[in-house]
Amino acid sequence: MPYYAGLDLHKSMSVLVVKDAQGHLVHQGRVPNDPVALQQFFEICNDQPVTVALEATTNCTWMYDTLEQLGCTVKLAHPLKVRAIASARIKTDRIDAGILCDLLRGDLLPTSYVPPPPIRALRELLRHRMRLVKDRVRVKNRLTTVLTKVNLVAPGTDSFGVKGRAWLATVALTPMLAWQRDDGLAQLAFLDQHITRIDRQLRLLAKGDSSVVRLTAIPGIGVFSALLILAEIGDIQRFPSAKQLVSYSGLAPGIYQSAGTRHGRGITRQGSRYLRWILVEDAQHAIRRPGPLRTTYQRLVRGKGHGKALVAVARKLLVGIYAVLHDGQAFCPVESYGTVQRSPA
Repeated sequence: MPYYAGLDLHKSMSVLVVKDAQGHLVHQGRVPNDPVALQQFFEICNDQPVTVALEATTNCTWMYDTLEQLGCTVKLAHPLKVRAIASARIKTDRIDAGILCDLLRGDLLPTSYVPPPPIRALRELLRHRMRLVKDRVRVKNRLTTVLTKVNLVAPGTDSFGVKGRAWLATVALTPMLAWQRDDGLAQLAFLDQHITRIDRQLRLLAKGDSSVVRLTAIPGIGVFSALLILAEIGDIQRFPSAKQLVSYSGLAPGIYQSAGTRHGRGITRQGSRYLRWILVEDAQHAIRRPGPLRTTYQRLVRGKGHGKALVAVARKLLVGIYAVLHDGQAFCPVESYGTVQRSPA
C-alpha cells in the first residue's frame, strides 16, 4: 500500500505527516534535518513506497536530494499555488504538512519543475556571477561617492577602466578617504578576477553546445545570456506552446475581468525573474540594431513609452527563442523574429 507524506521544512527541523491512500494517519512528528533522523522516521513505513510533498523554498534542494537517496518519490509543490488552494484561518506546521499530504494524496498538488543536477549546477554558477557583478557595481558606486566628497570626476568615458583606476589610485585624498579608495580598488580587482574565472568556465560549458550556437545567432544574445536562458527554461519540451513559456517568464500581460469589465494590469511578474531580467537586457541590445525588433520598439514607444515597448520586445524575443529551441531550428535573422529556418540535415 503506498504512503503519502507532507513535509513542512524549516531551518533546523521539519514537520512530517504520513497517511495511507484512504487518508488514515500513519505517522507524524517533528524530525531534525538530518539524513539519519529522516531515515529512522520513515522506517515505520515498513519499506512501503512513500511519495513526499515538499514546498519549493530556497533551502529545499538538499532535502529533495536526501529524500530521493532514502528511496522516496519527491514532488516539489509550487508555493504560490499551494497558498491559493490551501489558505486557512488556523495555521500550524502540522496543519501545513497535513494539507500538503492531502493535496498529494488527492492528486491535487500543483507541482514545480525540478531541473536535473547539471542544470541546477549551471543555474547556481550563473546566479553566483550575477551576485558578484552586483557587488562590483556597489563598490564602484562607493568609489564614485568618495570622489564626489572631494568634488572630483574621473577623466575619460570609463571611470573604472585601466586608465581610470590608475588615475584614481594617484588622487590626493585625506587619510580616511584614501583608505576607502584603496579598499575599493582592491575589492574591484578581487571581483574582476573571480568574474573572469567564472566567464572562462562558462565559455567552456558553451563550447560545442548547439543550443547556445543557435541562440547567439539572435541579435542581442551573447554567451552568458544564452546559457542563462537555457538554464532558466530547462527542458523546453515541457512547454507545449510559446504562450506557456511567456507565462512562465512572467512577461504575460495580467488581466482583471469581472462581469462585463476587463482591464489590463501590466505583466504578471510571476515566474522566473532571472529569465525575465535577461530577456529585457537582451531586448535593450537588440533594439539598437536594424531589424524587426527595433521596428517593433519604434512603433510602440511613441504610444506606450520606453518601458512597455521594451517589455513587448522582450516578449517577442522569447517567442522567437521558443521556436528555435522547441523545434530545433536555426534562427533566420533576415526575415522576422520568431521566423525560423529549418537546419540542413
